[in-house]
Amino acid sequence: MPATRQKPQYIFPAGARLGHDNVVLHARARRHVVTDFPGPLSIKTVCEGQVDWIVNGRRLVVDEHSFLVLHDGQKYSLNIDTQRPVETCCVFFERDFVERIVQDATTSVQASLDSPLRAAPRLYFLSRLQRDSKSTFLPQIWSLAKRCSGDIQPSSFEEDFLLLSEKLVLLYDQISTEIARVPAMRAATRKEVYRRLQIAKEYMHGTTDRPLSLESVSKEACLSRYHMHRAFTKVFGQTPHAYITALRLQRAWTLLKDGRAVTEVCTELGLSSLSSFTRLFKNHYGEVPSSLSRKCRLPQN
Repeated sequence: MPATRQKPQYIFPAGARLGHDNVVLHARARRHVVTDFPGPLSIKTVCEGQVDWIVNGRRLVVDEHSFLVLHDGQKYSLNIDTQRPVETCCVFFERDFVERIVQDATTSVQASLDSPLRAAPRLYFLSRLQRDSKSTFLPQIWSLAKRCSGDIQPSSFEEDFLLLSEKLVLLYDQISTEIARVPAMRAATRKEVYRRLQIAKEYMHGTTDRPLSLESVSKEACLSRYHMHRAFTKVFGQTPHAYITALRLQRAWTLLKDGRAVTEVCTELGLSSLSSFTRLFKNHYGEVPSSLSRKCRLPQN
């Protein structure tokens, strides 16, 4: 993994090997390059800023409200080159660690005793960009990074990876439930439509800075506008418009928290109406954007 980094950075535990151990990789840098690296099953997060991971030729934008899960052996690239430092924290799992947790969570203790060497299942559809709207993953991963930064192994290190694995099991169950809600008769059709809906969601994550139409999202997912809107709403419980609006408001909150001006944020998110942005933001967060921006610009005591 060729890289040019700035301090602080660390891999924890020191001397650990990706794929052979559970590892935390935490760094803050303005420049960093990775090219076609086939890592183990991992969760990519961004503590500050925004990072584009390139996977299978597709741009997947991860910010402070989302995370990216990649399967074992799935190649990825990234090229960070920004004026402001970007902080990332990634957890890499020992090979088959999560799969064994899934296996144990879905079978009885007796089955484990009868066949301790049984093959672990493959976790299809788990490798995707995910929005952490309920703060299920990100707080724990960022807390783990902070606790590991002193090079003293926290007593809960192994438990953290076990708990993260269990959360991935729950995410896998959620994905299975969503696939079952796809309005199609054949299982193969449901899976294919779901795959295309995920592409649509990932495309939305990368286009919060410009106007977005249902037609353009449908085209990216290779679905008609009717089937795109109908399936998306049924599977995810909200319309595509509601989803992209929530993404934009989250991005606005992050930019305002960093002290950016309201008009600047409105322009950066491709919004033409400052009044509608103010109304949406207040309905979502309970305060107008100028209030948050002003509080974040005040000197901290």
